[in-house]
Amino acid sequence: MNTRTRRPALVLAAASTAAALALAGCTAGGGSDADSITILTAASPGTPGGDLFQSVIDDFTEESGITVNVEFGGEEVPLVFETSVAANKQADLVNINPVANPLSWIDNGIVVPVDEYLDEWGLTDRLLPAALAEWTRDSDGQVQGFPFEGYQWPVWFNTALFEQAGVDIPTTTDELIDAAAALRAAGIQPFAIGGNDWSGQKLLLQIAQSYLTPEEAKEVFTNGGWCSTPAALKGLELFVELRDAGVFIDDAGGLEASSMSAAFYTGQAAMMSAGSWEMANVEESLAPNVLFGGFPVPADGEYDLPTAYQGTANGYWISTKGVEKIDLIRQFIEYLYSPEVAARYVNEAQVITALETDPALLDSDINPLLAQITSELPATVEYAVHPDKYIPGTLTEQFIRQTALAFQPGTTADAACAALDSVYGG
Repeated sequence: MNTRTRRPALVLAAASTAAALALAGCTAGGGSDADSITILTAASPGTPGGDLFQSVIDDFTEESGITVNVEFGGEEVPLVFETSVAANKQADLVNINPVANPLSWIDNGIVVPVDEYLDEWGLTDRLLPAALAEWTRDSDGQVQGFPFEGYQWPVWFNTALFEQAGVDIPTTTDELIDAAAALRAAGIQPFAIGGNDWSGQKLLLQIAQSYLTPEEAKEVFTNGGWCSTPAALKGLELFVELRDAGVFIDDAGGLEASSMSAAFYTGQAAMMSAGSWEMANVEESLAPNVLFGGFPVPADGEYDLPTAYQGTANGYWISTKGVEKIDLIRQFIEYLYSPEVAARYVNEAQVITALETDPALLDSDINPLLAQITSELPATVEYAVHPDKYIPGTLTEQFIRQTALAFQPGTTADAACAALDSVYGG
C-alpha cells in the first residue's frame, strides 16, 4: 500500500534510471511494438496476486494476440515511472494506488484522465461508486485512472491468544489497555505495528482522529494545524497514553510492516492493523483464530464503534505515451475488468475488487476470512477518514518520518503535533 515520494538525491535518481532500464527486461513475452503494450506494476512475482496477474496476462495474450510486457517496480513504481518519463521510456499503463506522487501526474502531463473511456468501455456501472469517488479529483472532477483492487483495513485479532490470556476482544481504548496488560502478563506481545513506516503512520492517524469529525480530519490532514486544533491534539494525547501503557509491541518505533506481519502470523503478537491484501498470506492453521474488527475507540470520542479503513488499493493509469495505443489498452482493460476475470481475483487471490462481483461466479467454498471481511466486518465498525487522499502527496514521506517519532518513548503529544505541523511548514 505504501508508495514513496520522489527524493532529491541525484544518486537515487541515477540508480532508478538504471533500475528502470533493467526492469524493461522483465516481460511477459516478445512481440513487435505495434501489437504490444507495457505495464509498470507494483505486483510482486511469487505472491498470489502477482502470479494471478501473470496468468491473466498470458490468457489475454493467447486470446487477443496482444503481447503485454510487464515491468516490476515494487514500492518504487512512482519513482521508476517518473524517471522513465524523463527518458521517454515510460510504460503505457501504470498499476499503482492513488496516493502521494501519482496524485500530481495529471497536472504534470504524464498521464491522462480516463473520464471519456469509462462509459465508452462499459465500466461506469460496474465500478463501485465509492471506488470511483476515491479516484475522482476534488479540484476538477476528473477521474485519474481505473480503480481495480479494493480493500478493507481492519484490526486483526488472534482469538486463541486472547483466550490464552483470559481476556475479551476490546472495543474501547480502556479495554484495550487492560487487554494489553493481560496479554503481556501471559507472555504475549499485544499490538504489532511498523512504527517506522507507512503502517505505523496509518495507525497513528487513525487514533489521532478519534475526536475529530470527518470534515475536521480532512482539514487537518490537508492543511495541518495539529497543535492548534484541540480535538487533534487530544487524539495525539490518546496515542501517547496507549503507547506508554504498553499497548504496542516492544520496539515498535524501529519496526516496519513486514516485522508486524511476521509477529502476528507467528503468534508472537495478538493484534495488528493490516489490509485485506494480507489474507492470502494467512496459514491454514491460523485462519480459524483470526477475527476482523476495528481499532478500539475512547468512550468520549467521535465514533461509536471501533474504526477501520476502506478504499481502493490500486488501479491503472494511462500514460500520455499509452494514448498512442489506446485500442490495445482498451482490449486489455475490458478483459481484465470482465466479470469472469474479476471473480478469479476473488476466488484465487482473495482480493477484494473495486467492481460489482457476480455471486454466481464465486466459489461456493469461498475463503472464510474473505467472507468475514466483506460480509461481517462492515456491520461492526465505522470507517475513519483515510489520510492518503488528503495529505499532499509531496509531503507523504516527510509525514511518515515525523509520525515515526511519535512511536519513540518519551515523545510527548505536544512534540508529536509540532513535528506533524512542521511538515506543512508551520
